[in-house]
Amino acid sequence: RPWAAGRATAAAAPAQNCSVCGKNLIRNPGAESGAGITAVGAFGAVPGWTNTAGQFGAASYAFPNGWFSAKSKGPLRRGKNYFFGGTTTEAVQAKASIGTQTIKLAPAAAGRKATLSGWLGNYGKNTSQVRAEFADAGGKVLARLRIGPDSTIAGTDMARRSRTATVPRGATQVTIVVTFTGGNNYNLAGADDLSLVLS
Repeated sequence: RPWAAGRATAAAAPAQNCSVCGKNLIRNPGAESGAGITAVGAFGAVPGWTNTAGQFGAASYAFPNGWFSAKSKGPLRRGKNYFFGGTTTEAVQAKASIGTQTIKLAPAAAGRKATLSGWLGNYGKNTSQVRAEFADAGGKVLARLRIGPDSTIAGTDMARRSRTATVPRGATQVTIVVTFTGGNNYNLAGADDLSLVLS
């Protein structure tokens, strides 16, 4: 029946013409832009991200007091930096360092599959978590997608985590929230190579 074939073609067209699909929507996803800290007490701001609690920043893999190094398990194509909880007084006293980035969504994003992924690293009671919060034009959160905290991640290695959900109807923006919880001393949790991809 010709009309049935026409309907099938029309239904498939949006997926083939999805300009927002197949690419990482997160800007500066590996904390590469900007200088990662290399000394205790220093603070390395992360361009493209907003520090909303503690002192969310970036550390260099060459940071001698950091928990993660170039020899640690992590992204295959890692750069020089990773997202870091912090060693400053502000980072420790806040008990959590939080960084956010808000991304505008095109109307075509609604109903698409969203995959949030990244490499997460813990240190003792210091844990890492990444959330994607989908919201409408008024800022009301319609859905959340989260990776971490994962207590099975231990040692000086990071582990890749991934989770998938559907972008809710009415979502016009998504905020990526990276949270590093602290302990009694430095906040040595980290994360790298974050990604949010629609398909």
